[in-house]
Amino acid sequence: MNKLLILEQILEVLRCDLVALQAAVKIAHESATHGESVAENKYDTRGLEAVYLAHGQAKRAQEIEIALRLYEAISPQTLVHPFNQVGVSSLVQLDDQDGVTRWLWLGEDAGGLKFTFDHREITIVTPQSPLGAALMGRKQDDVFELHVANNQMEYEIMSLY
Repeated sequence: MNKLLILEQILEVLRCDLVALQAAVKIAHESATHGESVAENKYDTRGLEAVYLAHGQAKRAQEIEIALRLYEAISPQTLVHPFNQVGVSSLVQLDDQDGVTRWLWLGEDAGGLKFTFDHREITIVTPQSPLGAALMGRKQDDVFELHVANNQMEYEIMSLY
C-alpha cells in the first residue's frame, strides 16, 4: 500500500474542503452584512443567524487549515518504512467480530474524514478517539475489545502499513 499516495489524497480532500468552506464563509458573511439582514422588528433574527453561521464556518475553515498544515508537515521518509506497531500515520486494516473490514489512517487531526483510495473507503481516526487510543501501540494480528455505545466490539488488526 503506497502511503505517500494516500497522504496526497488526504491533502487533496482537505484542500477541496477548505476551498468549498471558504466560499461558504464568503457567502455567509455577505448575507450577514447585506442590507436585507437588518432586523425589521425585535423578533427578526435573520441577521443574527447569518452572523452565527459565518462565524461557525470561519472557525471550521481555521480547523481545516490547521489539519492541512499538520498533514503537509509529514515527512515522506517516515511513510516508506513499514510500521511494526500502530502509531500516527499508520494505515490499518481492521476486521470486527462480524467480519466487516474497515481501513483506518491514524492521524493527528481531521478525525472522521473519509475518502476513497484504491477502491477502499479510508477513515481518519485520531489518538484522542476511543478507537484511535485503543489502536496505539498494537501490532498486526492483535485482537482487542472496545466498549462503544453500550456495545462490546471485538477487532482484529489484519494489516498494518
